[in-house]
Amino acid sequence: MTTAAVQTSALDAEPDMFGSVDLASGPDMHAEMLAIPGVLIANAEVRTKLVGLDQHPLPVLVLELRPLSGLQRVVHAELVYTEPARKSAERLAATLKKGTRVTVTTPLDDMRTYFPHVAAVALIPTPKATS
Repeated sequence: MTTAAVQTSALDAEPDMFGSVDLASGPDMHAEMLAIPGVLIANAEVRTKLVGLDQHPLPVLVLELRPLSGLQRVVHAELVYTEPARKSAERLAATLKKGTRVTVTTPLDDMRTYFPHVAAVALIPTPKATS
């Protein structure tokens, strides 16, 4: 019921935490997709982001939306463009104003989850090897 790329917080030192997805190649449109209808809580904008395994700078359309599901969560969505398509991204961003209803769609295997206010982190004991 959701669409678009959802922000996650993998560390640079953990490139395959989410399957080593090369976002510069674009999403796998044959994967299971998640569509999220929502309302923009801020105007969309185009930013430059280091993308892919080679960390190439590319334009990214950035959306912040509140899902229509009634959950009071914010979804951060990004759509990567090629450099020649930057003007297209900027034109689209100019139409996506706060309050606009949108649906974002993303492959589930690209989805990341971000918890900005974790209450605790606990180590899980490693089981002892039996001889």
